[in-house]
Amino acid sequence: MYMKLYFTTIIYLFVCILLLTGCHWGPKRPADLPELTPCTIFVTFGGEVMEGVGVMLIPEDKQVNKWSSGGKTNIEGKATMITSSVFKGVVPGNYIVSFKKSGQPVDMNEPPSLIPKKYMSGQSKETITVTKEQKEYVFELEGLKQKK
Repeated sequence: MYMKLYFTTIIYLFVCILLLTGCHWGPKRPADLPELTPCTIFVTFGGEVMEGVGVMLIPEDKQVNKWSSGGKTNIEGKATMITSSVFKGVVPGNYIVSFKKSGQPVDMNEPPSLIPKKYMSGQSKETITVTKEQKEYVFELEGLKQKK
């Protein structure tokens, strides 16, 4: 009886050690993903902080950098950027920045944008150079505010 308890305890401890040291939850980091640097973007619109603004960083030169990043502003207007929807930080480099915030849907139509189209993906002229030295960036968007 004691021998059985002894082996059960040993196996239990072995399994616990394996779980604590050898298991990594979440997706595996791609081998070709360069080192990431922390990046926070603050967004104001018409002088006001906006919560729930989607911020997307698209590499200017996809031959050099294929890693897009994105985030969503919190109540303070701050978006912490994440690469490939998983990995915290951004590959240093040059990006085109786009913004999007939608209002409530009307009927079955797509919700209206609360930010002018000039800031949306495919139209934005906003750019950013992410460096290891600079961690925070501010964008002050302007234009006619749509009704919520």
